[in-house]
Amino acid sequence: MIRLRDILAMDIFRNFKIIAGKNGSDREVKTVSVMDAPDIYKWMKGGEFLITSGYVVKDQPEYLAFLIENLDKHGACALGIKLDRFIYEYPQDAIEKANKLNFPIIAIPFEFAFADVINPVLQEVINHQSRILQYSERVHQACTKMVLEDEDISTILSFLEEHIHQEAAFVDTCFDKTYYTKDTAQGGIEETGRYRIHINEEEYGYLVFGSKWNDYDESFRDYYQIAIEQAGTILILKLQKKLTARQIEADYREQFVQDMLTRNISSKEEIINRAMIYNWDFYLGGVVFIVDIDHFKKQYLKHLDENVNRRMMEMMTRVLLISKQRVGQEYAHYVYSKLSDQIVFIITEKYKDEETFRGNLKKLAKEIKDEIARVIPFTATIGIGNYRKDISQIHDSWEEARKAIEIIRSMEREDTVVFYDELGIFKLLSLVSHSAEAKEFEKQYIEKICTYDRKHHTDMMDTFIALVTNGWNLKVTSEKLFIHYNSMKYRYRKLGMILELDLQDQEERLNLELALKLYQMHEK
Repeated sequence: MIRLRDILAMDIFRNFKIIAGKNGSDREVKTVSVMDAPDIYKWMKGGEFLITSGYVVKDQPEYLAFLIENLDKHGACALGIKLDRFIYEYPQDAIEKANKLNFPIIAIPFEFAFADVINPVLQEVINHQSRILQYSERVHQACTKMVLEDEDISTILSFLEEHIHQEAAFVDTCFDKTYYTKDTAQGGIEETGRYRIHINEEEYGYLVFGSKWNDYDESFRDYYQIAIEQAGTILILKLQKKLTARQIEADYREQFVQDMLTRNISSKEEIINRAMIYNWDFYLGGVVFIVDIDHFKKQYLKHLDENVNRRMMEMMTRVLLISKQRVGQEYAHYVYSKLSDQIVFIITEKYKDEETFRGNLKKLAKEIKDEIARVIPFTATIGIGNYRKDISQIHDSWEEARKAIEIIRSMEREDTVVFYDELGIFKLLSLVSHSAEAKEFEKQYIEKICTYDRKHHTDMMDTFIALVTNGWNLKVTSEKLFIHYNSMKYRYRKLGMILELDLQDQEERLNLELALKLYQMHEK
């Protein structure tokens, strides 16, 4: 850029004097203009070297302080005033204002016509812009050639160093790698400057410059900036290429995992051979571990708004990062795939004690669940299938983990960790729970209690559930319900009357327990 001090250093302007605001001499000059109205500041666009004979303010020299303040506010570069024409002495308040704002006031000798100032300044600005454009074109052509020839990052950095006469390195924060030229690969460089690389407003890395950065002659900064920006553009293109390749590989990995889960792969040998491409080891089999966000899909469908949906997708990404980080800390061998609002992990682990392994899985699941609840306004239910030694049977573990979540949700429970093989009788009942016979069986027993409660405003259903939960033990149940033992005995007899059953009959008790479990699965 052309600065005011560069203009004043021209031989033709050797008699121009800065009488105030000397510290503003590094302001950029973009053009030169003549002041022909007191409110000229309203038309300033920035970088104007404004010159005047002083005629428009000759009758109100006190206006100069106000003018200087507004010229500075609107981005003007400086104010040049001809001496001994209409103004013979600069008002002190204007001098003080200019010094305070570092806004230069230039004393223009009487003999200078406006054209004597305008033409040389504009010529210098145009020449500078022309040199910049020519340099920019040469750099652009060189960079285009590097792109077409797919030069590596080290070559790009060598090109940059040649044009800015300074050591440079590139820190790739996306792929966690630092690049140097061949000359600096061993020792690195001492950082004194940075240029950040952004893609869609997100930083993916930065260029680092060495110890001479702060010693640059400012007259060359425009040229250096062009070279840096062009090199940065090439780096962005290379990063985007790598990101695209990584995304394609991630998509293939996820599709492979989904093929395993859905039995789209025919044999164990095919799974193991395909896994070797990604350095995955499935010789020990695996277990499926599903993280399912409670009510996430329902909330997503409720708000068909772009901003809301974007925030929910961001939350899903956070859940994925939390889950991956915690699973990765605990187990070295795992793969994952996103399926709707579920994140499915296949964990491979060599273990001797199954109980300890299950305990570790449960502990891990609880930590993930608690962390999710801490960072987003959703809870998670985690379902875990059985370990399969044969990886070709991993589909069964996936079905078990899914079924565990489905069953526990049917019982109106969530924000929990559930192993499929801990569901007991609920696994069997889930196979028939939606049949007409099962619903009729449930109604035969449960409906009588619910009807009685509605009619008499009682809570016999709660008593019944507590009684079954505590193994039909009246004493333990009375303690759990905080009622007197005699009251418990009365309620027990009342339940028998409501149901018209002998509650001492073991077969009737079994029927009641099954009906209650079906009720818990169906209750909404």
